[in-house]
Amino acid sequence: MKIERILIPVDFSECARAAVRYGLALADQVGAEIEILHVFEPPYYVGDMMVQPPDAGAVSVHDYVRRESERLLGEMLDGVEGLADADARRVLIAGNPAMVIAEKGAEFDLVVMGTHGRTGLGHLLMGSVAEKVLRHCKTPTLVVRADAG
Repeated sequence: MKIERILIPVDFSECARAAVRYGLALADQVGAEIEILHVFEPPYYVGDMMVQPPDAGAVSVHDYVRRESERLLGEMLDGVEGLADADARRVLIAGNPAMVIAEKGAEFDLVVMGTHGRTGLGHLLMGSVAEKVLRHCKTPTLVVRADAG
C-alpha cells in the first residue's frame, strides 16, 4: 500500500505538535500530501447567541469559536520546521472530534495523531480522542506521544 495522503488531526497541544512534526517527516520520505485538521466542538448550549469580541463587530458564538480555532491553529503551526515547504492543507470542521476524525480518516491512507498518554483517573475522566479514533477509524492510525523525538 502506498501512502499518498496523510491526515494529521490537532488539538493545539504539544503532543499534536509532535504529531505534525512526525507526519511532516513521514510525508517528506514518502512524497505524501498532508491535511492538518482541527475539529472544534460547536457550543450547542448557547443557540444563536451573539458575542461582541473587542476586535470586531458582533458575531455568533459558533463563528467566534471557529475564528478563534483558526487563530489558534495558525499560532500552533507557526514555526513548525518544514511546514512551509510541505504540501499541506489546513482544515477546520465543527463536530465531535473523535467521530469527525474517524470519518474524515477514510479519505486518507494514514492518520497521524498525538496522544496525551493519560492513564488512570485522568484517562477515565477525560477519555481519549485518540483511543476513540483507533476504535472507529478504518484507516491505519499512527499515534504519537509528545516525548516521541
